[in-house]
Amino acid sequence: MRTIMFFLLAGCIAQARASLDPPASGGGTLSCREIAEQCDAQCTNPMCIRACGNQGTPEAANLHNSIVDCAQRNNCLDEECIHAACETEYQACRGPDPMPAPEEQTAPPPLEPTVQ
Repeated sequence: MRTIMFFLLAGCIAQARASLDPPASGGGTLSCREIAEQCDAQCTNPMCIRACGNQGTPEAANLHNSIVDCAQRNNCLDEECIHAACETEYQACRGPDPMPAPEEQTAPPPLEPTVQ
């Protein structure tokens, strides 16, 4: 009976936590990497970080939820811990490095006519 009560209580706690800190569902336009760089970096509490996922696309929100869940499971409070404990999720969120912007091509100065 105690085992059943434990699982019921654990289930209630999990539901309460999910209602206080629900996973993001997206709705924005940011990639997961952009969520981390533009929103997460400004947060000072876990609920803010979770809510940042709503600034991303649904796919980005799912990737962001995965890395946040992993960080919470591993009690990570900094990026170094996330790299060590959640490398797969981190790399999936980070994605490929952006391509550098092409350098502007400047037109050569016009040739001046030569007088002969």
